[in-house]
Amino acid sequence: MARYESRRAQVEASAMRLFAEHGVDAVSMRDIGAACGISGPGALSHFGSKDALVAALFADGFAGYAARIAAAAPADAPFRERLEATVAAVLRLHDEDHDRFRFLVLRQHDHLARVPRDGSNPVEVIRAMIEAAVAAGEIPRRDPDLAALAVIGLVVQPATGRLYGRLTGPLASLAPEIAAMAWSALNAAAGAPHPSGPTRKPGSRRS
Repeated sequence: MARYESRRAQVEASAMRLFAEHGVDAVSMRDIGAACGISGPGALSHFGSKDALVAALFADGFAGYAARIAAAAPADAPFRERLEATVAAVLRLHDEDHDRFRFLVLRQHDHLARVPRDGSNPVEVIRAMIEAAVAAGEIPRRDPDLAALAVIGLVVQPATGRLYGRLTGPLASLAPEIAAMAWSALNAAAGAPHPSGPTRKPGSRRS
């Protein structure tokens, strides 16, 4: 069993690296097997199909972010301290595991809708943090889903920018500035009316 699990982990690591470097569609199970020193069918036997391997890698990678966020600071710490620790932890993870982040960015639109809304989902972990902060009066009352996605955008978009050469250098060095932006966004004036329908350009007519 230990040898099987070790081989499975080797297949996962090689697949993640190859998918990040070349894209999922360009990599075959034969390529992954060769990187592990086994046959393509040998690599496939651990997952059943390439699609199942990709789904497992995405779920595990996404859950890894959730675990890192949950462990970033004590649950009873002040919200601002938890927010700063969360931003720093996620940016360090991006620096440490470039392949995982690139893979998740490339595949997110295929898999995000199937990720459970529980503790294995980083969006839910951050949403729960924000809900608790609102309940405790630490930040203004606001839509927790919108707030969570706004915070995630402030972290993920700079990381994506570095991925494509817009930013350079370690992301962890940007953590204080990004955390300050997130704190400011969460404390901005809340309560603006939500549009009842899609926003229309001036002068446009409904059909």
